[in-house]
Amino acid sequence: MLNFIKKIIKNPEKFSEKEKLEMLVSVAEKEISPNELAEIIKFIKSKQAIKINLPDSIDICGTGGSWLARINTSTLACLKLAKMWIKVTKHWNKASSGRFGSFDLLEILWVEIAESTEDVLREYTQNNIAFLYAKKFYPFFKEFAEVRKKYAKPTIFNIIWPLLNPANADYQIIGCSFEDKIELMIETCKILWRKNVLIVRGEDWLDEVTLSDKTLVYELKDWKIDKYYITPEDFGLKTVNISEIMAEKIEDKIDIARDIIIWWVENYYNDLVDLNVKVALKMLGK
Repeated sequence: MLNFIKKIIKNPEKFSEKEKLEMLVSVAEKEISPNELAEIIKFIKSKQAIKINLPDSIDICGTGGSWLARINTSTLACLKLAKMWIKVTKHWNKASSGRFGSFDLLEILWVEIAESTEDVLREYTQNNIAFLYAKKFYPFFKEFAEVRKKYAKPTIFNIIWPLLNPANADYQIIGCSFEDKIELMIETCKILWRKNVLIVRGEDWLDEVTLSDKTLVYELKDWKIDKYYITPEDFGLKTVNISEIMAEKIEDKIDIARDIIIWWVENYYNDLVDLNVKVALKMLGK
């Protein structure tokens, strides 16, 4: 498995789109162990184009793949945390399935893409948040953008990239929409000696802490893994129908984001973001 991934990453330009797709699909269909996944992560990290180390920060991201008409919860939660003087290194990417990802939202909000270590440190110091675009830090990702978009289904990349925070953030909340991959991801984090990680999955299939049901949590802390469930009521909020936090149209997602970040509108979308913020604050001992 590791040699197969290395082959893809080292020379992606040598393969046709058809060959890349065949590789991605075959890898995704194979069973992979936490040790194998950890070795893949270490190998990719060794190829990181822009070097940066900000371990005391937090990242909130997700695997995608839920196929639900959701808003950009993790991105908005990161922006809120930064306004609260919490240091954030947000690893972000463009949605592979053609949906509206964090890249798309941040591009509309005129967020600057970090092109160098200096860019990252400036934004991190001035605004408490650095946006780390996956394709700038791991250039080989762009070689697979088109084929992943055409395939429009989850691949091994959905599992890999959330584990690749370029700044080596000690604190991570990773949403995983694949129930059968949660243990794999948390065990991999343990092998990689990550400090404190939550892998979360809403019982409504959202790859984040959800407001419409309970959320399954696997937590790695002090080198131990715990499994438990949390509810909105645990954090002073109420459970709502999932339809109250869905948004199908891109225009609606943009309006909701602006309402939350710029106008501080209070609604169920804002409650969903706040729930994820509260989980992050609890994780940080705030």
